[in-house]
Amino acid sequence: MSNSHNPVFNRVLKAPTVNQEAVDAQFEQITSGNKMTFEGTSVKIAGLFIVLLAAAGATWLFAPIETQILLLLPAALVGFGLALWLTFSRKINPVGVVAYAAVEGVFLGGLSSLFEQMYPGIVYTAVMATLVTAGGMFAAYYFGLIKVDARFTRIMFASLIGYGLFALVNFGFSMFTGGSMNAYGTEWGWAIALVGVGLAAFTLNLDFEDIKQGVAKGLPAEYEWRAAFGLTVTLIWLYVEILRLLSILRRD
Repeated sequence: MSNSHNPVFNRVLKAPTVNQEAVDAQFEQITSGNKMTFEGTSVKIAGLFIVLLAAAGATWLFAPIETQILLLLPAALVGFGLALWLTFSRKINPVGVVAYAAVEGVFLGGLSSLFEQMYPGIVYTAVMATLVTAGGMFAAYYFGLIKVDARFTRIMFASLIGYGLFALVNFGFSMFTGGSMNAYGTEWGWAIALVGVGLAAFTLNLDFEDIKQGVAKGLPAEYEWRAAFGLTVTLIWLYVEILRLLSILRRD
């Protein structure tokens, strides 16, 4: 029969003689281990964005435009693959999370450079809009204007699945038709892009809630990496959707 941490309970059960000091030491190690904190998560989020911005800046400033275009699709595919692996992996992999930020930085650097050449000033506007939107969502969550309950979570997950299926179908048609059948190229493209911006923005609330619950439950400190990864993915998605929306508005 297993031993209790309580020495009196051990004697009542007539358990085999144990080294109570060893049991106490083991119990103390388990209960006093590093826990997930808001501060630790914030540091990891900041670190990931330093890597992201450094990779994006290096791609934009030092890679020729031809190289940037060549790197776009491979970086997007590798980043997507890493995101899937990190999302469904049971083990948290900090190296993989940092690698994801670096690869996405290459993708965003090339994408932003390409859009900036077509629509001068669009990147600055997209960055500011992303920051303002993320700040607004955080304020709404912090002051309780948005309640992340079971109903909200169900609606968001259903919406994300639907939008994801739409994106895959649209991407498939676009690839096989040379871009001639692209929903974003229709007269309602701006509305579809606006839906994407809204979904990405409200998904931030799920990330905020994950961080809050992780800290409240006292999860191990390594979960800070998973939380930082989730928030990074959403912010990248939000920026891309805003960039797409602005380009459609500028085009029209």
